[in-house]
Amino acid sequence: MRSLLDALGATGASAEKVERFLNAEPHRGGGTIRDQMAAEMSNQLLAALGQRPTQSGAEAKRLRERGAWRGYDQPPSD
Repeated sequence: MRSLLDALGATGASAEKVERFLNAEPHRGGGTIRDQMAAEMSNQLLAALGQRPTQSGAEAKRLRERGAWRGYDQPPSD
């Protein structure tokens, strides 16, 4: 994900535009770009562990909206 963010930054787009892109939901109910990326990372991890990857962008969106989401780009609070 870091390399994707670096690539987006290298386009010259402002941080605001990059955030707007990541928060866009291309298909209603399918999750934002950020949700879809999180789902894909989860699926790759599951596959590497020998499990069947089943996470979708919509499921990641549901988890985020329920509050079962954590800001992995921020340090944990004590």
